[in-house]
Amino acid sequence: MQQQMSLYRTTKGFQQNHKATALRCQHCDSDFLANRRTAKFCSSSCRSQFWMAKNEKKVITIAVPIDIDDAYLDKIKNMLINYKSIQDTQEQSSLQTYHEELFATEKDLRSFMAQAGFSDYKVPKHDLGIYYDKGLTIKKFVDGWEVKIAS
Repeated sequence: MQQQMSLYRTTKGFQQNHKATALRCQHCDSDFLANRRTAKFCSSSCRSQFWMAKNEKKVITIAVPIDIDDAYLDKIKNMLINYKSIQDTQEQSSLQTYHEELFATEKDLRSFMAQAGFSDYKVPKHDLGIYYDKGLTIKKFVDGWEVKIAS
């Protein structure tokens, strides 16, 4: 009985009886069956990738442990290269130099970031918190913040 139901779901009869329609994903252009007619994406990953491409977002957020060291963080950054386009990978292959600054207050940090030309960033509020973006790392310590800018 279970096998008959699964076979029946893939036929046209299931589509007509349950109002499921064959749709095309807006991101990957693959056909998929949906239970509602307004579905636009075949999966949640396609929905996320479509949104990131539409809004030109290049940040991938990963939850990392609080006591992470720099060597492990660099390994994670290198793994992210596999998920970027070829042009981004070629840009990453060049040697980068880092400019480091330490700040005691959030006001000093924000004024420095404004002078450096960064407007879309987040300041970590809890101790040992890290914000990472392309070319920018902000770490929160007990006595202040450390900012690394790649150039």
